[in-house]
Amino acid sequence: MDLEYAVEYFMNHKGGKLASPAVRFEAFKLLCEYFGHPELSCPCIHVAGSKGKGSITTMAGNILKSAGFKTVGLYRSPAITHFTDRISEVDSPFSPEVYKKAFDILKAGIENLRAENRIGRLTYYELVTLYGFLVFKEAGCDFAVFEVGVGGEYDATNVVQPKSAIINTIELEHTEKLGSTLEEIARAKAGIIKENIPTVIGPQTTPGVKTVFKAAAKEKHAELLFIPDCLKTEYYLDDDNHLRMHIDEIDVSLRLPGSFQATNALAAKLAVKLAVPTITETAIKNGLERAWLPGRFEVLSSRELINYPKIPYLIMDGAHTARSAAGTMDTLAVYRGLMAKQKTYDSCLTDFTLDEKPLLLFACAKDKKVGEIAKALAPHFSEVFLTSPGGFKTPDLPRLKSAFIKTGLKTIYAEDYNFAIKTALQTANSKSLGLVVLGSFYLVGEVKNYLVRSSGSPW
Repeated sequence: MDLEYAVEYFMNHKGGKLASPAVRFEAFKLLCEYFGHPELSCPCIHVAGSKGKGSITTMAGNILKSAGFKTVGLYRSPAITHFTDRISEVDSPFSPEVYKKAFDILKAGIENLRAENRIGRLTYYELVTLYGFLVFKEAGCDFAVFEVGVGGEYDATNVVQPKSAIINTIELEHTEKLGSTLEEIARAKAGIIKENIPTVIGPQTTPGVKTVFKAAAKEKHAELLFIPDCLKTEYYLDDDNHLRMHIDEIDVSLRLPGSFQATNALAAKLAVKLAVPTITETAIKNGLERAWLPGRFEVLSSRELINYPKIPYLIMDGAHTARSAAGTMDTLAVYRGLMAKQKTYDSCLTDFTLDEKPLLLFACAKDKKVGEIAKALAPHFSEVFLTSPGGFKTPDLPRLKSAFIKTGLKTIYAEDYNFAIKTALQTANSKSLGLVVLGSFYLVGEVKNYLVRSSGSPW
């Protein structure tokens, strides 16, 4: 099936003026009822938070798969390279037949409702979420893990009835929709806490946020499990110079590095144990160790960059808040230190030196706190290339440029992201410098697409 046709259909759904989030959510529940409640077709886990949702969703799915669940559906966003990244099995997309049948059911139902004038305007996200429910139903999923899009209370995924839930770390994001304080944002995300459903709470930065969650859980008679924000970790490089991380407390080595991934792993473990109490520690360990997701401190070494052999490493990460950017910089420092030790044994790292800072390719949506992000990133780079984050998110390039210029970092910007990607890669290659791509999963996807087109990619 041509899934681009499905994407176009979702994007071009027309209707009247959008109602309020609360009204749209009630209408979406009725829409799910019309389609036979596909959101209830299998048991599930629900994941919210400002950061780490995709990683936790992937980890939980891999644990369930390792435990013997044959078909585990993952609903994630955004798609990095293909639309099927959003709606897939743990290891791969579903069969084309499953996607086609689900789309045919969705389109026929929507068109019937239109003909009867019984449907208002739906957003792209609402249609894709409904499509995800239908795909999982048609695929006969044994279990599913759903990542919340924005907020929680009125998010389209909140029609599910999970066995357990996770609310990860709260940060200031989507403030125009969720509120201007951490507590307001926490209230929106606490909306996924349901009656008698145990919920894991990730590390939080203020007591006020924990208070919000405790109040919501008390009202819903839901058990809360708070996880610590400091786990002991140890980093090492594998044979391809990819960063790996061992977590002492749960004796697991992750393919997803970064101190925050340690707490993500613990959150996934606890949520799955709450949902499936009989799960074994072996299944948890195997699932966590096989979990991988693009754009989470994803490293390509010079061996893999066929057209850019003088770039010692290309790192891609979707970090788009000041806190997550700082965390990525901590991981980058660890990685570069290990690279310096490894160069004695690896001829591909002959030109690598800790004395020369890498280049940065950065883009983000206009609602991000670019001043704080720029301050967190600037000391770690020699030059930054600024651009737009693909075609889905709107940037504010003048404000972005101003923020980085104020840091004193050499700044180059181009609205055409393909031109910016090409220039950054060529510059890094000519100077034998590392290149780090940050700020947007959409930008990560465009870099991957560019590498595929230029035959400089392992995919």
